[in-house]
Amino acid sequence: MSTIRINHDGSGEFTLERGCVAHIDTSKCVNCGTCREICPVEAIEEAQRRICRVCPECTDQPVMRLDDIDDFCTKQSCTTACPLGISPQGYIGLARNGKLEEAYRLVWEKNPLPSVCAHICHHPCEQVCKRGVLVDDPMAIRGIKRYLGEHTDYELPKYPKMHDERIAVIGAGPAGLSAGHFLSSMGYDVTVFEGNMEPGGMLVRGIPEFRLDREAVKKDIRKLQEAGLKIECGARIGKKAVSELQKEYDAVVVAAGTPHGKEITWVDKWNYDAVYTAIQFMDFMNNDQNTYRMPHQNFVIEGKEGVVIGGGSVAMDTARAALRMGADKVTVVCLEEGEYVPAHQWEKDEAAEEGVVFMEGYSPKDYTGRVNTLEGIDFVKVDSFSKDDSGKISFTTDDSQVVHIPAQFCITAIGQYADDIYPAADGDTVFYAGDISGAACSVIDALASGRKAAYDVDAVIQERTVRDAEIGQKLVQAPMEEKIFPCNRRKTQRHERPMTDPEDRIKSFDEVELTYTDKRFAQEVLRCLGCGYSLIDGEKCIGCGICEKYCPEGDVISMVRK
Repeated sequence: MSTIRINHDGSGEFTLERGCVAHIDTSKCVNCGTCREICPVEAIEEAQRRICRVCPECTDQPVMRLDDIDDFCTKQSCTTACPLGISPQGYIGLARNGKLEEAYRLVWEKNPLPSVCAHICHHPCEQVCKRGVLVDDPMAIRGIKRYLGEHTDYELPKYPKMHDERIAVIGAGPAGLSAGHFLSSMGYDVTVFEGNMEPGGMLVRGIPEFRLDREAVKKDIRKLQEAGLKIECGARIGKKAVSELQKEYDAVVVAAGTPHGKEITWVDKWNYDAVYTAIQFMDFMNNDQNTYRMPHQNFVIEGKEGVVIGGGSVAMDTARAALRMGADKVTVVCLEEGEYVPAHQWEKDEAAEEGVVFMEGYSPKDYTGRVNTLEGIDFVKVDSFSKDDSGKISFTTDDSQVVHIPAQFCITAIGQYADDIYPAADGDTVFYAGDISGAACSVIDALASGRKAAYDVDAVIQERTVRDAEIGQKLVQAPMEEKIFPCNRRKTQRHERPMTDPEDRIKSFDEVELTYTDKRFAQEVLRCLGCGYSLIDGEKCIGCGICEKYCPEGDVISMVRK
């Protein structure tokens, strides 16, 4: 029997008699993070093993110095790269051990839109996967997650009713749904107000069906509603309505997004009939909606050549959608060049496979045509380009280098902006989440932003701070005996996501990316190197045993008498 001193919320210390300390079998730990998040005294950390990169022959990646290997191993992990703090290694390890339901539970307990993210998450976890950086190719994490979602089912428990306070959330996009889910999980009475006739925000308005199956969106939202989340559609919120909500509810979370597309107003004749913003075009394509269409515009592009101006994910989506709507040729033109083009490389590759043409490093100069009829666009070469930390772009052009592209339609995908009807965030009763808050604009980032807003609301109302275990996690270096030698590990190549053939995919809006077969899934989960594991600080552990009780593997943690 030993004693331990505990500092309780900074208010003082007390002494606890400790009969046992937790011990983790590192050879069995899959690094799911369950014990780390549930430990009441934060005695458990994520340890990262070193991966040997000294010999040039045993892997496909360049050799690293020993000091660099040490520094790199604790720089980032797939867990810390995920904005929601989900542990890919955890659910891959559980799946490898045959625990598919437990694996998927690890995902959806932290992510209110797991099916959506399994289709379209830009997978930042894969970009830091140590197998990909140090050995050969990263784990196909999103593909694994999608397989789990389509081969297991989940049911959210009913939201508890613990508080009298009522919270209003404006917007049923990813950020609003996330804020509503986490606030409901904390026991608040939450209502999400959505201006359109169905929830989902840009998931159903802005993302094409060939990337995101609408059934995946409906499935996730239905689960939230079955758990008790109230969503009122067709509720357009104006200035007066916002004021009424502030009077009726204890807090308002504004997650209204950025629903308006920016236009290239500095170019003459920017309001030609056949010049659309990406939002106008995608809203029509996805939903047959003309909400943002000018009275003189139509969206007939079949048999025509067109240009998409912009270099981000939205530009790739609109260009690929235009081909599916019958355009003869689509050229994407952007200011940036090479690695500075904001779209992910895999997005550019998929667009190029389908026939999209790229012209990088050019800026629009003039629309050409007659009597509102677009016939082409003149572009000038960009001389210099820079972007500051706030995202503001600066560039210069060489007007002597002009390129003319014939075009009968043009789609501008240069960004979006929000309505200005909402009150400023005050950190007391008004909170912001998602794109409108200035947060990163991917779906997974919007979900994380919604969760943060939920925690902020709770902190103000309850005058407390609930520890968000997924945020600010520190990595520690594993002991040298845990070192990984790639030459001893399974040498199987990455199984790329199954895809429809390019010549077939542009003929319809059917989803491009498919699901792994059972065999491919089983092979892919075996590739994980197991870089991380949970490490217990014996000086902090109070021997309560809660980690042993909740470990999904069941035989990883044991209590050892002191």
